[in-house]
Amino acid sequence: MTEKEPIPVALLNLCRRWSLHLKSLSDNESRISFMRDELPGLLHDRAIFRAILGNIIDGAPYPDTGRAAMFESEVLLYRDPRGLFSLRMYLWGPGEYDPVHDHNSWGVIGPAVGELEVISYRRKRRAQGGGHAGIVECGREIISSGQVYAVHPLDEGIHKTGNPTEETMLQMGVYGANQTGRHYVNRFDVITGSVFPVYVPQARKKILAEKLLSVMKAQCGE
Repeated sequence: MTEKEPIPVALLNLCRRWSLHLKSLSDNESRISFMRDELPGLLHDRAIFRAILGNIIDGAPYPDTGRAAMFESEVLLYRDPRGLFSLRMYLWGPGEYDPVHDHNSWGVIGPAVGELEVISYRRKRRAQGGGHAGIVECGREIISSGQVYAVHPLDEGIHKTGNPTEETMLQMGVYGANQTGRHYVNRFDVITGSVFPVYVPQARKKILAEKLLSVMKAQCGE
């Protein structure tokens, strides 16, 4: 979602201001600190969320809920033209959680409606042959409406997030530019210790198409 999309003016102006400030920052901690101060203001802006949720109900062009995303609950609201950050909304039903995963960038997340639970994990060892790496839970935190939580890339940010309540929850997330060069996030199975990449659907289809094309060429002796 870029500035060419029909984004609410108030949200567009806010994202433009964030972009100008983030451009001047050179490290993750200063970016996180800035967004920890900024995101709560958006989380308390009910007018913006009423407009966005109304658009979803009406099937309006913005936001594009049909756009493929990493997680089923995710809706892209804004992508900075310079690639400095993206703004994403997550709609959670009662008791819904995403899988345990890591991140490719810094981020700041928090609920606008309801409560968000963050369950943190740490690796016991690096991935071994067959894509295995044991992880253990190292913390749980409930983030109340209007409060925020910092996300870090790779092993520092392995977590599981979701809605611990019996009410619907709306979460927001601001994520920085990809700092790993990966086009996927790692997903972790706490029970088996398996680790495997998860791609957005577009990237996964491209990868599979490339592999299939190689197989076809090999079969034809090309």
